[in-house]
Amino acid sequence: MRKHHSLFATLFLLIVSSCALATSKSWYFSWGYNKDFWTNSNIHIIQPGLNNNFTVNNVAATDYPGWNTGIFNKDLMSPQYNIRIGHFVNAAHTWGIELNFDHTKYNTTLNQVARVNGTINGQPINQNEVLTPQYFSYALHNGANNLMLNVVRRKQMIDFPRAKLALVAVGKLGAGVMLPHPENTILGNTVNVGPKASGNYFGWNHGWWQMGGFTIGAEYGVQLVFHKTAYLELTNKEAYVNLSDIQVYDGTASQSMWLNETICSLGVMI
Repeated sequence: MRKHHSLFATLFLLIVSSCALATSKSWYFSWGYNKDFWTNSNIHIIQPGLNNNFTVNNVAATDYPGWNTGIFNKDLMSPQYNIRIGHFVNAAHTWGIELNFDHTKYNTTLNQVARVNGTINGQPINQNEVLTPQYFSYALHNGANNLMLNVVRRKQMIDFPRAKLALVAVGKLGAGVMLPHPENTILGNTVNVGPKASGNYFGWNHGWWQMGGFTIGAEYGVQLVFHKTAYLELTNKEAYVNLSDIQVYDGTASQSMWLNETICSLGVMI
């Protein structure tokens, strides 16, 4: 099987290795997976060289969890995954700061009917269209990735000392940047973002991953902590996503939407 490599994951793993040298249990690391739900959104397309400036309205989209045909039958970085690296700022572990990377996926629903208005080929348009794969296929499938910095609040709810277990409530609030990978075909023209190779990993409106907007969000849930070291975390996340200057053929796309994300992770305090 051809392995899927992520520069983000490599960076985070290097940070975790350095964290092991820090004060005992003052840092934590978790790895998990997510299921996503996206609200409908208006996608605005500008292609100056083609005389196109139009909006596809109220577009529905879905995620792609990646393990919908079985569990652990793919590379661990192919599905929608989550990485958290955090540092507790007090000895009670009730407050922390966390670096948060979510690999989510976004795919417009093919063959849906949507209202298209604006200008195409220099001519006005205001009518319903079927979003076929050639007319309008729009995805951030190798990631509608978001990188956030969170403030974390933890509060112990129940302690089971004989079993060395504790149930902890957790809440997070943060903001960050979007790093999407565009895959789209607009009016028969397919975008080309170049290879996933050195020199083309990141860019602004170009490259495999692109600096493409901002996100703010809140996450809340519970942790089941064993021996004050390992934990299982189940959370729900609500985030506002604003995407801009997303690369399409001879132009850019922009949109804003809400993301609901259910996340299950395993973590360790080091």
